[in-house]
Amino acid sequence: MLSAFTYIPILARDTLGADELFVSLLVGAYAAASFISSYIFGRAGDIYGRRIVVRTGLLVSTASFGLLLLANSPEILFMVRVMGGFSVGIYPGALAAYAYESEMKMGRFASFGAAGWGAGTLLAGFAAGFNIYYAFLMSSMFLAVAFGTAMTLPRLERPSVHVPMFPLATLKRNWSVYLAMLTRHSSASAIWTLWPLFLTDLGGDPFMVAVVQASNSVAQVVVMIALTDRFDCRLLISVGMLSSAATFFWFTLATNILEIIPSQLLLGFAWACLYVGALKYVTERNEDRSTASGLLTSTMSISMVLGPIIAAVLYSIWSEYVPIMLYAVLMSIIGFVIFQVSSSENDSCIAPEAVE
Repeated sequence: MLSAFTYIPILARDTLGADELFVSLLVGAYAAASFISSYIFGRAGDIYGRRIVVRTGLLVSTASFGLLLLANSPEILFMVRVMGGFSVGIYPGALAAYAYESEMKMGRFASFGAAGWGAGTLLAGFAAGFNIYYAFLMSSMFLAVAFGTAMTLPRLERPSVHVPMFPLATLKRNWSVYLAMLTRHSSASAIWTLWPLFLTDLGGDPFMVAVVQASNSVAQVVVMIALTDRFDCRLLISVGMLSSAATFFWFTLATNILEIIPSQLLLGFAWACLYVGALKYVTERNEDRSTASGLLTSTMSISMVLGPIIAAVLYSIWSEYVPIMLYAVLMSIIGFVIFQVSSSENDSCIAPEAVE
């Protein structure tokens, strides 16, 4: 999924002739579709079962990402990308809930995703060096393998969970982490909207772009496996917010592609703490885990809708990347303050016995 994400802005601008504003619209539309499906299918995972939702999402994702090979105009790319956004929003909530109920630590669970991102990005970057469409072929192949492994998941016994159409109680119970994540991640998504273009403008070819992305994922894997499961969710979220601010400021100092790599290691640490902390927060404190995890994914998706809008506005005023990065620094600090103020000192990560 993420190996394709890296190269779609490059395809849109450098191959299909789209401008930066179209790239922002493309990323936002993808995220909007993911937001809708994350909300719908997170709830479906609690009602109909985790496995059927995970399998359906991966099957549809395989097909939609395969259609990227046919995207030979900005209009077709836009339509295919919206389909892809909807498809990849189907399975994350149910998959996180399934992992938790399999007694898998959330740090270890998240580390497999980070490792997949790093390996996939490196392979896709190598393939894109021959033809950028090969990166999307790589993505669909990986998703096909994921669907095949999902067919082997054993059935888990779990209690039936009633989830209302609008899960207000779940939102109220977790609003502090959702709001903090929205604040930080929307500003980060503004950076990621034009990030591949920023890296190419610093002199990176497709493979060097992949190396930069992979260095981030390597740091994530190490931190997720070695550290995150040892600490309380609240501490992880707070550290993730502050280290995100430091990382985004570091980006503004880079003058060539090699200078970005050290900052990617700090970014990997920041995201590992923040993401695992948020996952622990919603899975350990809620019985309707698929719904709560789906809402977390929806929060990240709506952040990716707001991010391109922010990027488009700031880039139209200052045709530079630095103002977007400084905005992300400010929003990460505000996200930290929001979480510290809104979450109680006694807000421990212990699942309630029942959902109201």
